[in-house]
Parts: sequence; C-alpha cells; structure tokens
Amino acid sequence: MQNFFKLVPVFWWLVTVVSAEESHPGHDHEHVSAPASGGFLEPYQHIHFSSGGTPLVHSFGVEPAFLGRDLFLDYRYRSGDGLVENELELELEWAFTRRLGVIVEVPYLFEKEDGGASVDGFGDLAIVPRAILLERDRFILSSQIEVETPTGTNGLGGETAIAPGLLAWLDLGDWWTLNTQLAVEHSFSDDETEFLFGFGLVKSIGQLGSSSPVGEVSGDHDHPTLAGLLNLHLEVTGSVGLDGEEQGEVYAEGLVGLSYGVNAQMDLRVGYEFPLTSPREFDGGLVAGLVWHF
Repeated sequence: MQNFFKLVPVFWWLVTVVSAEESHPGHDHEHVSAPASGGFLEPYQHIHFSSGGTPLVHSFGVEPAFLGRDLFLDYRYRSGDGLVENELELELEWAFTRRLGVIVEVPYLFEKEDGGASVDGFGDLAIVPRAILLERDRFILSSQIEVETPTGTNGLGGETAIAPGLLAWLDLGDWWTLNTQLAVEHSFSDDETEFLFGFGLVKSIGQLGSSSPVGEVSGDHDHPTLAGLLNLHLEVTGSVGLDGEEQGEVYAEGLVGLSYGVNAQMDLRVGYEFPLTSPREFDGGLVAGLVWHF
C-alpha cells in the first residue's frame, strides 16, 4: 500500500509536465491538431483518423489514448492449469467532449475446473474516466483512472481496486501505429500493488471489399470511416508485482490478431492469446468480438 501512494505523485508530475508543455507560449505548436487545441469542454467530434490522416484503431487488450463513442462485445476463451474459462464482456466507451470521456466494462464469466462443478456469474464492474492531455499529428497522450468495484457474483471477482495510468498513441509512419498503456493498480481487498503495462502494434492495410475508399465519407455518415480497413495486431501485456504476495513477480502474455471494418458502423476482430512467461496462468486462448461505432 505504501508503494502505491509513493507512485501517485509520479503520475501527477507527468500529467502536470505534459499539460504545461501544451499551454506554454514558448513551445512550437505548429503540429498541434485543431480539435485538441481548444479546452476540455470543446464539443465531441466523431473521427476515426488523426489530423495527419492515420487510422485510429483500437487494440484488443491495450486501451487507446483517443476517445470515441463505441460499444464493444468480446468473447474470450482460455484453458490451462486445470481450468476452462469463457468470458463475455460488454464495454461502452463514451466521449462527453472532445477531450473527456468514460469507459464502462461489464464482464460475465463461465468457469469449469477439471473434475469439478462449473460456475458462472458477473465479474467486477470497472468504470474508467479518461482525459486527453495532448494531441498532435502523430502523437496522443491521455490519462485515466480505472476504478474496479466488487460486483462479482458466485465468487467471480469481488475486488476493490484503483489504477491511475497514462496512455499513448504514436504514428510510426506508413499506417503503423503503437498503442501504449502504463498504470499502477492497487487492490484494497488483498493490499497488493502491481505495475501494469501494455503495447499494441497495429499495421493498417487499405481498402478491402468496401465500395468506398478508406478515409472517405461513407453512406449516411458525414465523416470519414474505417469501412474496408484491415488491421494486423501484435500485442504484449503484463504486470510486475510491486507490493504484497506477488512482489517481484513478472507476468506477460502476447496476442496476434486481425480486425476488419465491415461497414461504417461495425468492425469485426479475432485474435489468439498465449503466455510469454512462466509459471503459466493458461495454455492458450481465443478472443473474438465486434465494435459498434455510434
């Protein structure tokens, strides 16, 4: 618990430095995109591309630095260590303004142990306020605080946790992008603190099976869409124990996947998950789902 409170000022310092850099009159603002140059209460604009024309694509397990109005429905299957787990997760991402939004995550779990009875029920509800701190043509930086509430049923969940973090989106050029997530999570239930990390590399490929070119206005929409865009995903996520029983332990897992813009409103995606460190929490897993853009 003490390590958690020691790290909070570090996150606050990073947020202060970034905010000061954005507003300091002595810095070059030539590449600051117009939508983010206003205040935090500027009206939300429905966009799927950066000001430099690069697609803003969600990773599977790494939260994005940008905001939108999207509904995610994901199914995840994992097996290993004598346990088979199926999970359905509903996630709503809602931007209130151009720079302020919230994410709500509701999981439902089905678990079965070898030779044991199966159990199912809701997992813990997560509420995640998010704010864009800085947005440029090829870089976006945001902060968020994930609050996990003990709403799990039938022994599935039941933890209270808080995780302040920083998110970054980087345009690497040629429609290669990198989503990065760093956070410190403290679980009050067992008084443990972990450093969480995630890196999601995305390669976007042009028009595939769409009547409208990628980046062009499509159908009834008055903004460019991701219809016909195929994306290749490579991700690494994990944690490092900072305090508690798992102090010093490192855990990491990888994912390879595909996502595709079926039309202006819906993306489909599928991926394969695998452990990168041992002891392994699972042998392998699949994730599939859809993203609905409002």
